Amino acid sequence: MTVDPVCKMKVEPQKAAAKVEYGEQTYYFCSDTCHKTFLQEPEKYSSGNAPANHACCGGGKS
Repeated sequence: MTVDPVCKMKVEPQKAAAKVEYGEQTYYFCSDTCHKTFLQEPEKYSSGNAPANHACCGGGKS
């Protein structure tokens, strides 16, 4: 299990809606919306310091 860097939801890598390699890490996403949000500001979301953005699913729940 991993955590979507945008909404902070838990994601099973094999069931992720999308993934991207950034820097030397692979990030997994719960939705295409989170994936697109990450791609707009990868520095912000890869730092781990961004607050959860629940625009994708209203979530943050796992």
